[in-house]
Amino acid sequence: MRVLLAAVNAKYIHTSLSVRALSAYADRPDVSFAEFTINERAEDVLKRIYQVKADAVLFSCYIWNIGFVLRVAGMLKKVSPETEIILGGPEVSFDSRAYMLKYKFIDGIMRGEGEETFVDYLSSGKAVNGITYRSGDAIIEMPEREPVCSLDSLPYPYTDEDIAENRHKLIYYESSRGCPFRCSYCLSSTVHNVRFRNTETVKRELKRFIDGGVRIVKFVDRTFNADRQRAAELIRFLAEQDCDTQFHFEIAADLINDEITNILRSAPKNRFLLEIGVQSTNPKTLKAIDRKAEFLKISETVRKLNGAVHMHLDLIAGLPYEDYVSFSRSFDEVMALEPDVLQLGFLKLLRGTKIRREYDKHGYVFEDEPPYEVLFNSYISYDELLKLHSIENVFEKYYNSGAFKNALSRLSKRYDSQFDMYSELSEYFEANGYSEIGISQQRLYAILAAFCGDGDMLDYIKLDYFINTHNPSTPEWALSPYNRSLLRYRFELLTETFISERLPEYAGKPVKEIIKSLWFEEFDYDVLGNGKKRKNIIIFDKKYNRIVRAEG
Repeated sequence: MRVLLAAVNAKYIHTSLSVRALSAYADRPDVSFAEFTINERAEDVLKRIYQVKADAVLFSCYIWNIGFVLRVAGMLKKVSPETEIILGGPEVSFDSRAYMLKYKFIDGIMRGEGEETFVDYLSSGKAVNGITYRSGDAIIEMPEREPVCSLDSLPYPYTDEDIAENRHKLIYYESSRGCPFRCSYCLSSTVHNVRFRNTETVKRELKRFIDGGVRIVKFVDRTFNADRQRAAELIRFLAEQDCDTQFHFEIAADLINDEITNILRSAPKNRFLLEIGVQSTNPKTLKAIDRKAEFLKISETVRKLNGAVHMHLDLIAGLPYEDYVSFSRSFDEVMALEPDVLQLGFLKLLRGTKIRREYDKHGYVFEDEPPYEVLFNSYISYDELLKLHSIENVFEKYYNSGAFKNALSRLSKRYDSQFDMYSELSEYFEANGYSEIGISQQRLYAILAAFCGDGDMLDYIKLDYFINTHNPSTPEWALSPYNRSLLRYRFELLTETFISERLPEYAGKPVKEIIKSLWFEEFDYDVLGNGKKRKNIIIFDKKYNRIVRAEG
């Protein structure tokens, strides 16, 4: 029996852990896996799957790929009716009967954790625990399968060859399953027991990623620091490694103790990226979604780690009791923590979650098809959610891109509320039709300059422009045109003393060669100092990604 495990990833740089985990657990020569992306043509994916001539194809399904998977699977059944089509993953593990009633080409659905169910399927067919399957006109739902008892029974899902081939991509890794929390909107709340992989085993497996030169390892653990002592040991181990690998964790900030804080603060720069779910700062909202985290404790932790570790914080629009004003307050309170990235998400009422089962309690109206996003509820209207979508659009382009830090910091001083600032900017986008088109980064600088419209702001925007664009020239919207006298002044400025003190990496090199890597720009305001009006020159060093005050 030839079996193909098919993964449809969100991006080319992603890898699929699920198909590797199932393949490694089965450890059979007749089981293989293939990866695709939702950006490919469905017809091309169909062709590649069909050419394998598998007896069964198993698809890994999520809310963001289910539409694509169903299209490919439906076509596959037409061109190869004898091929058995099995779906699995979080999107189809709940309401499996409804999926099979709607899509006749589905022969079976594996529910929940798949390793043991998959192996039983290979040896005994579909009539095993954990599978819903079709038998003639009947749909049979076999009993639930208990979750894997010991994660140490699961093999390492990567080979050295696989690591070498994908080391420049994002590699997913699992050191625990389950979550100690019961957030009503989250599928992790359906798995009630938290299980950990042996710490020494985890270290050995992570070392293989490091030795293989993997660029990014992302843990799929729902709460990496559920066991604080274990988390501290692993974080210390990773901090001590001599490598360029970055590790992503999803953590509970209120569970970070002083030991973990100190390790993170002393770790090499860019070694870790922390994902921290805040979701809301409204106490009534947090209680309604069964979320125990206290924003005060989260705030204390984030402030201690600011500047030492890269942090992504999350907010969710559309939660119970969170109206438009309440969400704006949550936004401002989280922005006061100065996160590196703030993800503005919109509530999805996922199959299997408590909040979906109780949707009528809060007047939820949501999309019938994945991703099941909220349209409105008893607290926030569709019009208001549209406004938040517009704000999220400009916020992603400006704040989360990290390419406008100086300008946004300066602009925020004009507002009592950062939410109001981004709200006005989003209204400007909508009024000028910018939300409907693709916009280059250089164009985004020009739009922000037109939005701000005066004086010192143009110099702060110009500062960000030269820091973040390649091969720049003075933009048309700048406060003043390029000062051509700088062409001569460059050679006068770059004395041997200046180079040794300010640009030591270029010491001993000919000035004509050094200048090729530098850009000299005149500013009307002291954007690197107190911001007051004062002519000064800044050198932008593209080779070493830095800026140097030359004069003023």
